[in-house]
Amino acid sequence: MSATSNSYPGIAENLGTQGFALLPEFLNPAELFQLEQACQPISNDYGVRLVLQSHPAIALALPWKKIHAVLKAAGMHNAKPVRSIFFNKNAEHNWLVAWHQDMTICVDQRMDAPGYTKWTLKNGVHHVEPPSNVLESMLTLRIALDAANHDNAALKVMAGSHRYGKLKGQQVDAYIENAAQSDMHVCAMQAGDVLLMKPLLLHASDKATHTALATQRRVLHLEFSATILPETIFWFE
Repeated sequence: MSATSNSYPGIAENLGTQGFALLPEFLNPAELFQLEQACQPISNDYGVRLVLQSHPAIALALPWKKIHAVLKAAGMHNAKPVRSIFFNKNAEHNWLVAWHQDMTICVDQRMDAPGYTKWTLKNGVHHVEPPSNVLESMLTLRIALDAANHDNAALKVMAGSHRYGKLKGQQVDAYIENAAQSDMHVCAMQAGDVLLMKPLLLHASDKATHTALATQRRVLHLEFSATILPETIFWFE
């Protein structure tokens, strides 16, 4: 049966209130195998930016009908991918990520525009922090290619934190300190699962607790938006 927006009920509500939603078994075994094969050339890399552009086989291996159905269910009918990253945490690259929000986007050039600040250049690509409304209209899909749980650094999220806008420095610390324990969720995933999340949702991940557990944890991180940026600025991807 082909996926439609009706295949994913409640996503828009969950994203609005919680800021995230888990889709178990989003990829069937054949789709997962196809995507794993496409990612094989970069399987030993711990981070690859612009992965859909630099490795078109990965883009071809994605189940776009399902992805578009999810986007439609989330109320993002015209959204397109605007950033793509491949991550692989493993024994050699077993890093910790502190609580944070995703607050930058990739654009084609640096241009002055109201509300666009903190310009940086990474690997030849301009990154900038846009106004909150741009980030609030975006959605991230994280496709798990390997299992991850509490012991081997699954992503942690703070439910509902996206509703408080941009949080800076001590505001993040204060939010985490004062949040209810029930708001913190460990997003345990199996290969083929998908995590949907809003960029302003506070999230973090620990190191794997033991080297023996620090096996591959590959994730394809895709950011989507339907927002048209100011006239002088365009999405890089």
